[in-house]
Amino acid sequence: MKIIEEPKLNVKSKLPWIIDIFFYPISASGIIHIVIFLIIPRVIRFIDRFILDWVWPVGQLITLLLYLLFAGYVFFYLGYCIFDSSKGGYRAPDISTEPIPDKSELVSQLFLILGSTAICFCLAAVYYIFTRQTDLIFWILGACGAFFFPMALLSGVLFDSFDALNPISIIRSICKVLLPYCGLIFSLCAFGGLVAIISLALRRLQVLSFISDGIYFYLLLIGAHLLGRFYWWHKDKLDWGL
Repeated sequence: MKIIEEPKLNVKSKLPWIIDIFFYPISASGIIHIVIFLIIPRVIRFIDRFILDWVWPVGQLITLLLYLLFAGYVFFYLGYCIFDSSKGGYRAPDISTEPIPDKSELVSQLFLILGSTAICFCLAAVYYIFTRQTDLIFWILGACGAFFFPMALLSGVLFDSFDALNPISIIRSICKVLLPYCGLIFSLCAFGGLVAIISLALRRLQVLSFISDGIYFYLLLIGAHLLGRFYWWHKDKLDWGL
């Protein structure tokens, strides 16, 4: 992350961490960003349907660009949450004092996170492309990619560089903190299961997508916090020099 000012170092919370993490998004900035993440896609859909649809195909290109910038900003803020948590932050950070990221920064952050995803899941993707099967081998490759993904994402975001996605460096970092990292994987899987359960429950209850999307973004912020917090707890063992 290209940060001008370092976030505040760790501040003690009065709550046990297992409870406190669920309060992470509950800050003025966190709530504002969740609302922004909910409203902007709907505004883009409205513009696309009632304004840009009349100027096809230019309108479609503008819509795609707007979605890319929106996704870039979502990933930018999630990356900032990871960065802030890696420095000891325990609530969703305020970025109003930081320079507004330009288009190149948003697109760069988007491709950095997509690159982290690609390097971890490329084997599963290639296997599926050639076999068109989702058999045991596919799921094993996917599980291996999922195991390496959190460390790849953490490294890519904190170093703000594609060079940090070197598989050898990622494996070396995991080996340094193997047992705690397995705990992190378990925690993230638990959150993934929670998202799946909530999704199924909301679908059965036919809850408005606005509410369900808000819950997803809420859990995304918690996941980003867990990842950054992992570095804060184990920065000495990882020894990344950050």
